[in-house]
Amino acid sequence: MKTINALTLLLSLFIFQGVYAQSQVYSGTGIRYSAGIETGLATGYLAKKYEAPLGVSVQAEFPITEGILYATTNTGFNNIFVSGTYSRLVDDLHLVPVKAGLKYFYRSNLYLQSEIGVSFLLNKTNCVEGKKAAFLYAPQFGMIFYLHNNNYIDAGLRWESNGKYYKCDHTNNFVGFRIAWGFSL
Repeated sequence: MKTINALTLLLSLFIFQGVYAQSQVYSGTGIRYSAGIETGLATGYLAKKYEAPLGVSVQAEFPITEGILYATTNTGFNNIFVSGTYSRLVDDLHLVPVKAGLKYFYRSNLYLQSEIGVSFLLNKTNCVEGKKAAFLYAPQFGMIFYLHNNNYIDAGLRWESNGKYYKCDHTNNFVGFRIAWGFSL
């Protein structure tokens, strides 16, 4: 009986300590907002003409199940730089992605995120049968580093695939890294 009481007391202390420590580190609830910078490497067909994306993004996360599942909206600007050998033939890609999706926390600070949306090409050049927008999807995994009160750092690695902008083109894929400062009210 003493062993059961001791285990119950020990378990209660661990639970209390975990709740107390978490409340000291991060006290934000409700909608989360973040603003960040993005970079990465072009892959596949895109890597033949382009080197790397660089951009900014803003994201809002709406709680479905507080601390576990969030609906996300995300937009920003990405510039995908053309490689030196193609600089006289094509321009940098200027993209504005608009995405929505889900973010699932499988640990208190580790998550999986998946988004779909549309990527708008701002600098459409004169090419036969070109489009100004393409479907995109972006699976991502990442980690949250909780700071004081309602602030955190969000670091994520994703693979983003943009559809074709021209019939003579292929999908435009890249591996991206996003680091953002986030907060909740």
